[in-house]
Amino acid sequence: MEIKVYDKLPVYAVEIRMQVFVKEQGFSKDLELDENEQKATHLVGFIDGHLAATSRFFFDESRGAYLISRIAVVKEQRGKGLGGKIVKAAEDEIIKLGGKTAVIHAQLRVKEFYESLGYKAYGEIDLEEGVEHIMMKKALT
Repeated sequence: MEIKVYDKLPVYAVEIRMQVFVKEQGFSKDLELDENEQKATHLVGFIDGHLAATSRFFFDESRGAYLISRIAVVKEQRGKGLGGKIVKAAEDEIIKLGGKTAVIHAQLRVKEFYESLGYKAYGEIDLEEGVEHIMMKKALT
């Protein structure tokens, strides 16, 4: 997978997120794009020129860490390890910026996936648009 890094929200990321989060998972279109888009670094993965995966990250002052979010893989490309690759690419970019810790507000149903990438759950389960989420943290070295 070829991964491109953008300092502004690319239409490619919007397309993947609308497909995965809005159409497939039923999250609100109005809430999908938020106030963090402008400060985030966005990553988009392509396979043979086709959209495959996306994520974004930004420094979250309230957590004192970089928050990786909006991690999505298009349906046709799932099960190929691309989710792990797009998270690793975000971690690598964070390390280049001097970041030491990454956090993810993970859907509870995919907690084990993030654990397999070295993340540890902390805090209480909360609801985002009626879906259970948990904070997860990883030291970047």
